[in-house]
Amino acid sequence: MRVLLLPLVVVFCACPPPPASSNDAGPLQAAIATTVVDVPVGAPTGGYSRDKTDDDPGSRWAKNFPSTKGVHTDASARALALTNGVTRTALVRLDVCLITPSLRTRIRQKLDAAQEPASFIIQATHTHGHVARFFQPAHLGNPSGPDFVAFGMDTYDAELEERLAAAAAASVIEAFAHLKRVSVGSASVEASELNADRRCENDPMYGPEFRNKQLTVVRFDEVDDSGTPTKPFAALVHYSVHGTVMSGSNPLLTTDISGAIELATSDALGVPVVFAQGSAGDVSPAGSALGFDGTQRLEWAGHVASKLARTAFEQAKPGVAPAKAKLVHVDRGVLLTREVLGYQRGEFPEHGGIGCQVGGRSCANVVLTPPAEGALLCAPVEPRPRLRTAITLLQIEDIAMMSLPGEPTTAVGQKVAATLAPLGASTNLVLGYAQDHYGYLLEQDDFLRGGYEPTVSPWGWRMGQYLIDEATKLVATKDSPQEQPTSATIEEPMRRAVEESDATPIIVTDTTDLERGALVRFVFTGGEPGLGTPTISVEREVAGAFVAVMASPTRALVNGPEVIRRYDATPTVANEPAATKRRHEWTALWETLPDAPEGKYRLVATGRAQVNGAVQPYRFESHAFTLRVSTGITQLSARSLTDGRVLVTARYEPTPMRFDRGEPVANFRVRDFDSRSDRGMLARGGSMMLTAKLGTNSMALPASWSDAEQAYVLTLPTGTSGTWDLTVDPAGLVDGLGNTNGARLTTRFER
Repeated sequence: MRVLLLPLVVVFCACPPPPASSNDAGPLQAAIATTVVDVPVGAPTGGYSRDKTDDDPGSRWAKNFPSTKGVHTDASARALALTNGVTRTALVRLDVCLITPSLRTRIRQKLDAAQEPASFIIQATHTHGHVARFFQPAHLGNPSGPDFVAFGMDTYDAELEERLAAAAAASVIEAFAHLKRVSVGSASVEASELNADRRCENDPMYGPEFRNKQLTVVRFDEVDDSGTPTKPFAALVHYSVHGTVMSGSNPLLTTDISGAIELATSDALGVPVVFAQGSAGDVSPAGSALGFDGTQRLEWAGHVASKLARTAFEQAKPGVAPAKAKLVHVDRGVLLTREVLGYQRGEFPEHGGIGCQVGGRSCANVVLTPPAEGALLCAPVEPRPRLRTAITLLQIEDIAMMSLPGEPTTAVGQKVAATLAPLGASTNLVLGYAQDHYGYLLEQDDFLRGGYEPTVSPWGWRMGQYLIDEATKLVATKDSPQEQPTSATIEEPMRRAVEESDATPIIVTDTTDLERGALVRFVFTGGEPGLGTPTISVEREVAGAFVAVMASPTRALVNGPEVIRRYDATPTVANEPAATKRRHEWTALWETLPDAPEGKYRLVATGRAQVNGAVQPYRFESHAFTLRVSTGITQLSARSLTDGRVLVTARYEPTPMRFDRGEPVANFRVRDFDSRSDRGMLARGGSMMLTAKLGTNSMALPASWSDAEQAYVLTLPTGTSGTWDLTVDPAGLVDGLGNTNGARLTTRFER
């Protein structure tokens, strides 16, 4: 990520009693629950340093950063609840860039208020495309200095943090209400196609392309009274990848690549999946070999990951569940001071520092800056109380995990995973971006080679090894009482008043009949973003009644990523910031695909609006529109083989991702995972009738589809060499989906 993050904390927790005896343990029980985070459109995204443009519409939810303008995918909290009757814990993933002590403390308070005693690990997916403004200020030099965390997270807003904490706590409570007895297994596969080495400065240490390429699936199966697995229940997918597919100029809220992987694997496996982020500090998302970009690239990544996860899921099939399950959760508060990290006075700022000037100017000139040569220049952080950050050990039967409070590089992740070896687990995983955040966690010589990462890592070059040592101590003392992480001082949120709609909500632009592959557009007025983003459901008429369209066998087509929702206010907040009444206009965009079933469809929009002081729900049903077969097959090509056959290829119109100043505006979806979008989807199957002409001689001939050749095969008379012209009249090609060519297609080849 592109920001230093440093917590402000002041209250210390007491040490807990020793863990209860494992002799009292019962069978393992688990459940997964998901709660959508109520993120208002307009709230800025965290992770990139971003500047407002002249046409920024403004928002009551943003301050210094640009306002978001819509939603690609909703943020959510997803909890994996676990218990064996002795230990009660939850792993909660949250669609945000990072985790802070104040967020963690606020979640704990909400669980306590609900009388839910479970321990938990709260982990960020590290998307750079969702809500910011939940990092308490941290200043340079002194309390009046610049708030440096605001450079990547905008200024702190307790109300937005409250919304995140409420969703996380709700997911934990809901999960523990639906426990099932389970057995657990795990397996890993190589997934190098999905990530890439993003830190060239450490190539002299580790070599090029050094990264964690493993995708690990932890599988949970429901079991009968004897512990024998009966059916898959849930899964955890662990992978290392930065959530930066969508650029810093993207104004749509999105869960980015982690969300795409989780959604696609959930669809493919038929069970809810929790994405767990790994050691992604020096790992970026890989580009698509077929050139997919933006939201298409996210869909492609999910498609690739789902196939890999399916392989690992099958290999991870668990055995009979033991009657007494091993489940361990131990938090350790790791003290952070200059002295405990091993710095000498004058070697490093007393309370931490950022912007350390080390290394060379570029990867072509990597320079190691030894601390022994003198004090390194780092900007000091303001004085603050001594505090303890959090690392957490979680062991589920034969799977061990260790959380780290920041962005571990591959090398640090490998060494922390190695500290788990004494536990005897077969699978050892590192959970990055969990419980707290202290920027990038690097080995000393890696840090001292410079680059971006060391400039936003507030405890310098000794932090990575220090956490490795602390993880080693935690494993060795896991059965003993531990110092606990520091809790944060919680600020009571100042809740915004609900903004009025200028009139009763109405439909502005209704849907119309269209072909497969076209964009459905539905516009209506509703309520302000603080009341929630409208929900858009897609329905299809079946036997005279409208029913939910399924995006997968287990998921209805509701909201994103299939339906993008956009928001516009009149007047804008930028133009009239003090206005208390506006026209709140919402646009739903559903991009249909060439394989969508024909028939009548409608969009259903639900939401809330405040009119004349009263908040009321609304529901709109769009016009029942007809989705027809596509006439979008627009390209024809042919080539002659040495055996005399002719291969004829037909393609749909190209659909490369389209942007307007960084905003996705068209061609959101992948039509063909085996074709470049700038070449167009390949027409497959069906039948083709064409006219073949050589000189003045012409003949009508069929061409038959060949799966082996991935083309239509045409057989011409022998002894007919020369320049051939092929013509397919309108509707002369009907592919396996029933789509056709609306215009005449022609091509020429030599035989």
